[in-house]
Parts: sequence; C-alpha cells; structure tokens
Amino acid sequence: MKLIGFMIIQSWKSPTVIYFLAVQLLLVIVAVLDIHDNRFGLVQWRCSCWSHFLTAIERLGSHLRVTSCLLLPPIQLVAGISHPSWISLPFFVSSCVGLVDWSLTSNFLGLFRFWKALQLYAGFNIVLLYVYQIPLEFSDMLQRIADFVGLFKISSTSEWPEICSAVSLVLFYIMVCVSCITIDLIP
Repeated sequence: MKLIGFMIIQSWKSPTVIYFLAVQLLLVIVAVLDIHDNRFGLVQWRCSCWSHFLTAIERLGSHLRVTSCLLLPPIQLVAGISHPSWISLPFFVSSCVGLVDWSLTSNFLGLFRFWKALQLYAGFNIVLLYVYQIPLEFSDMLQRIADFVGLFKISSTSEWPEICSAVSLVLFYIMVCVSCITIDLIP
C-alpha cells in the first residue's frame, strides 16, 4: 500500500480512516445493486421522485455525449502535439488521417476513425505514466528507454507541454468512455 501511494500503514489504525472506507464500500455496494436491479428490471421506479431524477440525468448524459463527440478531435490533436514523442505519435497520425478522410469524403465520421484502438492505447499510456510516477529507482537502461519513448515524471518543475499532454490523455480516455462513440460508429 505504501509503495502504491495510498497511505502510510500506521494511519490505518485511525477510526476515521476505517469509517471513511466503510462508507465508500457501502456506496459501491449500493451502486452495484442499483445497476444490477435496473439492468434486469427487478425494481420499478415509476411515478417517483427517483424516476424524475433519473430522467434528468439521462437527458444530461445525452448532451454530455454530444459535447464529448465534438470536443474529442481537438483533444486528440492536443494529445498528439503537446509533447512530441514516440508515445504520442499515434494520436497525431490518427488525427491527420481523420482530418484527411473528412476533407476528402466530406463525411464527419472520418474524424472518429481509430478511436477504439486509441482508447486502448490511451489506457495503456495512462498505466505506463502512472507506473513511471512511482518513486522507485529505475535502472539506467530503463531510464534511457523511457526518455526515448517520451515518458516523463510530473512534478512541480514540469513544463506545460508535459502537463498538457497528461491532462489531454486522461481527458481523451474519459471522453471516449463517456461518449460511447466506439460502440455506435466504428465497425
């Protein structure tokens, strides 16, 4: 736990930490049960305050999906050009291919090309960046490979391109997941 960075082991003896974890665990159980019941139709929420709340959330969700679809191409381009490296090259290349496809075919769907593969790649990049942030001493060879590929450590002295690259990578991953565009548009 200490290596991963959650907390110091001695603080687990504090009752407030245990209460906090118990509340979080109960929230997860309630959310899983609610998802399970709604998916299989076990609970009917007709004519209740809860049903009105859920319909408002669904309407907000559709607007959020449309906004995600419109903002994803610029975020993809920013992820590709903000910190030029080998690790961000696929985002730049797929942005260029999508823009050329859109300009040649006049079809807006050309911008959504390769998003399913880029979603997996962005997840892999996020995991790599997270592992690289762990305060361990890497060997000299691994350090050189990480620098060559384009991995970086985020600290108080990080430059804006590195921070922008990391933020746009996480935003891209979250927005692709929220928009569900990979299911609807890409074969």
